[in-house]
Amino acid sequence: MMIASFLLEIGRKTALWIGLAAAVAFAAMALVRKGRLEAEAELAIRKADARIRAMQAAKETRHEVLNADRADLKRRLNRWVQRPSPPSE
Repeated sequence: MMIASFLLEIGRKTALWIGLAAAVAFAAMALVRKGRLEAEAELAIRKADARIRAMQAAKETRHEVLNADRADLKRRLNRWVQRPSPPSE
């Protein structure tokens, strides 16, 4: 009888520790998942901000090109396309 009660007591303690370990593991997994979701959301926001900045820069460039006079555009194009001269010896 004494051995049976001893084994029951060890079984209860073991069950308690297993339950506590499972609770800690579940909490850790939940925190990791939450952190991953927050990181993905932050990345999506950064990508959207970068896309907005790129669209605004393209809009400003398009507006600048549409409102510039032809002579200025020609000068800019020639300067942009111009190849550097080879180094002289």
